[in-house]
Amino acid sequence: MNTADLRISPFQNFLRVELVRADNGSVVIRMPDRSELQRVPGSNQLHGGVVGALIDIAGSYAVELKTGSDAPTVDLRIDYLRSAASELIATAAVIKHGKTLCVADVEVRDEQKRLVAVGRGTFMNTTGNHSLQKG
Repeated sequence: MNTADLRISPFQNFLRVELVRADNGSVVIRMPDRSELQRVPGSNQLHGGVVGALIDIAGSYAVELKTGSDAPTVDLRIDYLRSAASELIATAAVIKHGKTLCVADVEVRDEQKRLVAVGRGTFMNTTGNHSLQKG
């Protein structure tokens, strides 16, 4: 995986997400602060959907790194812990690598390293297309 992989999606391009680090089953992804992402103009608070999208992107990429294949989201849970108003850093790690489903935990921190949100995603393991078989 490399930074170019994040640029495949027009939405991810819009968010300007950047891969900071990738290891076996874990990633760190940075998203810059931009006024277009604010909850209300001039509020200096990022929209919760943007934080959720960052969690989804980071979890999916961690699973893709672990499995070597696409990892569509099956389920996503997010706990918002504080308002976000700066550049965000998402750290994701695969905690379960199954034949059909994988689970990743994600932490999102702001520029002051304060925990903004946590999430857990379940992602489809498409390796070998076993998940696409009819039965």
